[in-house]
Amino acid sequence: MTRDQFELLAPGGDLDSIKAAIAAGADAIYCGLDRFNARNRATNLTLDNLNGVLRLAHEHNCKIFLTLNVLILESEIPAIVRLLSQLNTTQIDGVIVQDLGLAYILKHHFPDLDVHASTQLNTHNEGQILFLNQLTASRVNLSRELNINEIKHLAEFGREHDVMMEVFVHGSYCIGFSGICYISSARNGASGNRGRCSQPCREEYETTKTGNSYPLNMKDNSAFGDLEALADAGVYSLKVEGRIKKSHYVYTVVDNWRKQIDRLCNGVELSSDTRELYTVFNRDFSNAFLQGDFGKAMYIDNPRDHAVKHFSKVYKCESVEDVQVVKKKLYDDKTAIIETVAEKTQDFDVSSNQDSGRSLKGAIDVPTLPPLTPASPSEQTRLSVLISSEKDIGLVEQADIDLYYQMPMGLKSECDALIALFQAHPQLKPWFPAILIGEDYQAARSFLAAIKPDNLITNNSGVGMLAQALGLNWVAGPQMNTTNSYSLKCLNEEFAATGAFISNELNMKQMRHIKRPESMRLFYSIYHPNTLLTSRQCLFQQTEGCKKIKVNKGCLKRCEKRTSIINLKDNPYVVQKHKGSHNSIYSEHNVLNLELLQDLPQLLTDVLIDLRDIQTETKVSVSKSELIDAFGALLNRHDEIGAEQLHGLIQPTANAQYMKGL
Repeated sequence: MTRDQFELLAPGGDLDSIKAAIAAGADAIYCGLDRFNARNRATNLTLDNLNGVLRLAHEHNCKIFLTLNVLILESEIPAIVRLLSQLNTTQIDGVIVQDLGLAYILKHHFPDLDVHASTQLNTHNEGQILFLNQLTASRVNLSRELNINEIKHLAEFGREHDVMMEVFVHGSYCIGFSGICYISSARNGASGNRGRCSQPCREEYETTKTGNSYPLNMKDNSAFGDLEALADAGVYSLKVEGRIKKSHYVYTVVDNWRKQIDRLCNGVELSSDTRELYTVFNRDFSNAFLQGDFGKAMYIDNPRDHAVKHFSKVYKCESVEDVQVVKKKLYDDKTAIIETVAEKTQDFDVSSNQDSGRSLKGAIDVPTLPPLTPASPSEQTRLSVLISSEKDIGLVEQADIDLYYQMPMGLKSECDALIALFQAHPQLKPWFPAILIGEDYQAARSFLAAIKPDNLITNNSGVGMLAQALGLNWVAGPQMNTTNSYSLKCLNEEFAATGAFISNELNMKQMRHIKRPESMRLFYSIYHPNTLLTSRQCLFQQTEGCKKIKVNKGCLKRCEKRTSIINLKDNPYVVQKHKGSHNSIYSEHNVLNLELLQDLPQLLTDVLIDLRDIQTETKVSVSKSELIDAFGALLNRHDEIGAEQLHGLIQPTANAQYMKGL
């Protein structure tokens, strides 16, 4: 092993942390500006000090990647184009993106800027890597939930297509798959897709049957002992999480990883000494996702710093006085780290007065993007219906609707039965989930090749790649997070998508100027159970109790359960596991958004109502067939009487996200 086979990638939430990371030997640092990045709570950089940071980092052979890893609103396109023009005059080493419209603009107007795919794109299969490669991504940050074998497979596949793999090796775990977690957004408009996550998963809940008050709180990730396996898997970038952590934390973690990497490269036995990692903030550590061994041991019923508890066990404390000694030692150790960081960075100058005098805020060449021509308004909005049960397939006979069937996340084990089902009902259309890992993604390939549906909706871009290769009409689903016209243009021109859903996180003002390409349909879900997050973890081990210690393939295929958890700050949430899919959390009440039909009647070509069997507290007083008729009548008439009738049939409902927006 040689040192250039790895990149140690460190967080830089403020100038002090950036300096600390450089001093500790980081090969690269990811940091954000004060706009357009997924850690709004970090101090972040300004354009004024960016050049100074770049100069300092490059003097120490350290790269700087800028995080632009949020969804971009239509109104922000001119500002983001100007920012990219400014970045184009710097020595920035790469930009990290989530938004497909931004990726499209980078590809076609800023080809010299190196593009990295954010963890918010939730990449976990081959098709997604091909999708992002087509948008010129040179590297992909893989989903945290993958095990080492899944990572190795994707790293090998990536190398064949000149895409490097980046893996989180230390720091916070999220309970839900990134990019499709809307729990904070639904609660108070603080979207994780805009860097504002308020972390409801770390909060206290009414104590569950299993005695847990923090049932969604996971331990921190640490792959410190897995470096050899990561090297064998072909991972290039080892990423430390923590842009809202302090500089002494960044220094300690990066320093320990730097030494561990150097040991591997020098053929020295790897260290198992984690004392320093436990000295700075942690929630205890787990490498269970990486080991594919996840279950009860990944949770901890306390979201605060675990350091005192850890060392109290190490030193076998038996009294309050013993614990006080531990606290004192921790305080002294942290103080020593802070002093070390201060000493090592005291000569690190990031002022701009040593630069060439070029200001990033002065006159600059900004490309003019070609004007977008919106499609003519649709004369009639078409109704789509989503189901998840074979008993509802008869609804396909209802006049003038498109009926979609929910495909499972564990598609492999059900693929043959689903092929037979769709062959028996050729009018049925598939709806693919956001998560399709490994053989379940390969099963999607087999299914599409066998069925060749006349239309499909997918929340997974990898399935979009399969559809494009087979020449099938495909629509980007709501969890592909489309929020601007350039995302539509990207999906249509780059991937031959024939339609897309507008994100349910947007409000009317954020939607009204979105322009639909002439060859695309524009969808919106006006009625649905609100999926807040999806987790590869088992959420019942901490709530209802589950006899299994860890999750296995049988859990995915066979388990079907439901419970609820009550956040002490606000509403209950529904936890439901469906056969064939991972655990999900839903809002207590379904979303019903009929206001959009009044606010923007010309925007959409299609609306969807979600009639899957998800048990929330919302009650419907008529049959599914009658409900479809009521929605169809409303679309035909666009009147307030129809809207009132629907509100009477479906109670209670919510629509807060549409009111707040991103």
